[in-house]
Amino acid sequence: MAHDLTPLPGGLVDLCGFDIDRLDALSGPVSGEWLRQVAAWVGQPAAPLPPALAVAFSGSLTTAGYQPRSRLYGEVSDGEVRRGRGVAELSRPGDPATLPTDPHSTGPHSTSARSVAVRRRPPRGHVPPAAAGTWTGFSGSRAEPLPPSARHRVTYGDLDAVARGRAGPAVLTELRRAQISRRMLLLWAVLRSVGAADLDAETRACLATAVRVLTRAQRRAPGEVHALLLHPTVGIWLVDSLRRCWRAAARVDAAGVDAARVDGVGAAGVGGPGYLDGLGYLGGIAVAAALRARQACQVPVRIVDGLVAVPTVGCAVVEAAGGWALAVVTPAGAGDDRPSTLRVMLPDRCLVVRPGDPSPPTGGAWLPARSVFAAAGAGPAGGSGGVELSLEDTDPFRGGDALPLPAAARGGPATTARWRRLTAAAGAILASTDAGQAAEVAGTLRALVPLREAADRPSSSATVTDALGTIMTTAPPDPMRLAVAFVHEAAHSRLEMLGDITPLVRAVEGPRVHFAPWRPDPRPLAAVLHGAFAYSRMAAFWAARWARPRRAGDLQAAYELAWCRGALRLALPVLRAAGGLTAAGDHLVAAMEADCDVWDRVELPPALTCAARRVLRDVCVVWRLRNMRPDADHIAGWARDWLAGRPCGRPVPPRGRVESPREPYPVHRHARQLLTALAFVPPRLGGPAPCAATAGDLAAVAGDTTRAAVEFRRELRERPGRVESFAGLALIHAARVGGGLERRICLDHPEAVLALGERIRAVTGRTPDLPVLTAWIAAGPAANPGRPVGRMVTRVQRVPAAATC
Repeated sequence: MAHDLTPLPGGLVDLCGFDIDRLDALSGPVSGEWLRQVAAWVGQPAAPLPPALAVAFSGSLTTAGYQPRSRLYGEVSDGEVRRGRGVAELSRPGDPATLPTDPHSTGPHSTSARSVAVRRRPPRGHVPPAAAGTWTGFSGSRAEPLPPSARHRVTYGDLDAVARGRAGPAVLTELRRAQISRRMLLLWAVLRSVGAADLDAETRACLATAVRVLTRAQRRAPGEVHALLLHPTVGIWLVDSLRRCWRAAARVDAAGVDAARVDGVGAAGVGGPGYLDGLGYLGGIAVAAALRARQACQVPVRIVDGLVAVPTVGCAVVEAAGGWALAVVTPAGAGDDRPSTLRVMLPDRCLVVRPGDPSPPTGGAWLPARSVFAAAGAGPAGGSGGVELSLEDTDPFRGGDALPLPAAARGGPATTARWRRLTAAAGAILASTDAGQAAEVAGTLRALVPLREAADRPSSSATVTDALGTIMTTAPPDPMRLAVAFVHEAAHSRLEMLGDITPLVRAVEGPRVHFAPWRPDPRPLAAVLHGAFAYSRMAAFWAARWARPRRAGDLQAAYELAWCRGALRLALPVLRAAGGLTAAGDHLVAAMEADCDVWDRVELPPALTCAARRVLRDVCVVWRLRNMRPDADHIAGWARDWLAGRPCGRPVPPRGRVESPREPYPVHRHARQLLTALAFVPPRLGGPAPCAATAGDLAAVAGDTTRAAVEFRRELRERPGRVESFAGLALIHAARVGGGLERRICLDHPEAVLALGERIRAVTGRTPDLPVLTAWIAAGPAANPGRPVGRMVTRVQRVPAAATC
C-alpha cells in the first residue's frame, strides 16, 4: 500500500551527527520548539523559565504552556546502544539543498563537510561520512552553528510493525537513533542552563574538560559514545541535572517570589550548598567515553556518596563522602589489545585498575560493572544469541523519585548469580514461546536496575522515560514473571521511543479522568494508550503460549489471555471516545483492535473466560467506588426520602464525576484479582495469598458467595465504606437479583449506593444493608419509564459500566 511508505510527521530533530562541543553554542530554533520538548521531558511546570534561563537560551523560551509529563508508566506487579554511527540526514557534495558553508574550512570535521540536507533521506543502515550542523560564521569571538533541520521519521509501515509486534532491526535502529538525539538535546539544554547557574570553579572546569574529552571520543568512536549516551544512568543524570538547574534558577524569580515550590520542591535546599554537585558526573561520563574510544585523558571527577562513578565501567570506592578526584586514562600501546589503564587520583592515594581485565586493582577498592545475559532470540543487531543487559546496581544515578520502590543496593555474588539465572531462564521462555517477540524484546532492552524488595509488592517492575530501554524490577519469584515483565516494559520503551518521533496524542498531558482496568487510579490519555499497548503485547505473549502444541494444562496462559483481551476491550473504546489521538495514535489503536479481533476468536476453557470476566467486572466496580463521585444534590434527595420514610422519588442513577479519593491508592491489584490469577498458576510457581486478602475475599474467590456476603458485611461494620468489601457485596447481590434496575445500580453506579449509605449513617449512625437500599431505589415510581436503564448517561461516558464486562 502506498501509505506504508509515507513518512509520518517528525517530532524530534536529528542530532545524531552533531559534535558535542558545539552544543553549548547552539541556540536552537527561535520558535522555542526544542525547549518545549525538553520541558515536557523534564516536567517543567506550566510557566515560563526564569529570566536568567531565558537569557541563557537566547530568550527563545518566553511563552507559557509547558506541561509536566509523567516519568513512570504502569508497572507489572503480582497485583498486576548499538555500535555504528547514527548520523543525521546529509546532502551529498554539490547538492543544491546544501546550505552555504565557510569556504576556507577543510577536512573531515570542517564546516564544509557538515551541510544539512532538507530533502533526501539516506536508507537505513547507510552511514554518511560527515556530521550535521553548519557554521554560520562568528558572532564576536564565538562561532554559532546552525540548528540542524533534519528530522527523525517513521512510516506507517514502521508504525504497524511496532503496533503488531513485528519491529525488526531496521525499525528498532531508527527508534534508538531518535533516543540518541533525545539525549543530545537534553545535553544541549544542560550545557545552556549551566551558564545561568551559580557553580564553583571546580565544577565549571570539570564540565569544560568533559565536553572536550567527549567530543574527541565521539570523533574517534561515535558508535561507542552513542551507546554510552543511551545508558540509563546517563539519561537519569541528564534529566536530574536539568531539573536542578531550572529549580535553582526559579528559586527567586524577577518578582522576588519563591517559584521553586511550583514543581513540588520547597525552597529549603534548592540552590543551596551541594545542590548542583551532581553536575560533576559528566566527568565520569567523559572518562567512560575515553575508555571506550581507547584515548588518553585527564578529567576531574566528582565523588558522590563515597563513589567515583564511571558509567558502564564501574565505581571506585573512596573514603571521602564528597569532593573531587582526578581520573587519568592511559590507553595501551599500538598493537596491544589489553584494556586501557584508569587511575583515580586522590590527595593521599591512587587507585589503578584495568577495566575488563581480571587482574585486581591496586591502591583501593573497585566495583566493576556487571551484566546478565538473556538468551532471547535475535540480538540487537539482528543476529542470534540474545541480549546482554547491564546490571545497574551501583551507580548513584540508577534510580529516581518516580520509581515504585527504591533502587536496590549492590548485591553480592549470590545475588548476581540469582539475577543471571532468572534472566537466562526468562530469555529462554521468551525464545521458546515466540521467537519474533523475543527478538523484539532483545532489540529494545539494554539494562536492568534491581529494585528493593518489599513484602507487600513481591514482584514489581517499571519503565522510566528518562531511561528507556531499561527494565527496573524487583527480583521475581520465578522466571515466568520476569519474562512477562520483559515483554511489558520493553513495550513501554518502544512506544515512548515512537512517540518521540511522531506524537501519538495531541496533548502531552491531559486530565486524569480515564479508566484503565490495570490501574486503580484515573489516568491521562497518554498513560491509557501506553497501558493498552503494553497489555496488547502481553496478550500476544499469552496467546503464543496457548497456541503451543503442548499447551494442555497451561491454565495460566489461558486465563491471562482471557484477562488481557477483556481488559483491552474495555480500554480501547476509552481511547476512541476521548478524542485526543493523533493520526498516528489512531493508527496504533486500529492495529491493536485488529489484534484483539484475532485473540477474541481463540477458544479458551469457558470456566477461565468466566473467571476473567468476573474479575474485570470486579475491577470496574472497585474503580468506580474509588474514583467516581455522584451528584451531591441527587444523593441528598434520596437521603431525604429515605429518612422521611417515603419511596424513592428519583429512581434513576445520578450523574457523576471523576475525583481522586482522599486516601492513597493501593500499591497493587486488589486481593480478589490476585487470588483469581494465582489459582491458575502452576503450584510450583504460585506464591502466598496477598497480605491484604480478607476472609470475604478468600470465600468469594472460592465460590462460597453465602460465606463471602457474611464476611463482607462484617468487614463493613468494622470499617464502614471499605471499597473492596462494598464491591464484593455489590457483585454478589447483582448476581442474585439477576437483572433490572437493582443489578444496574450495583454494577454501573455502585458509588451512588455507597454515597447514600454514608449520608444516612451520618444522620442515624447506622448504614442500611446494600440489598435494602438497592431494592428501595428500584421500587420507586419510574421517573422516565421510556428511557432504557442501560443507556443512562454519566457525566464521564468513557468510564465503562461493569455490566458490560
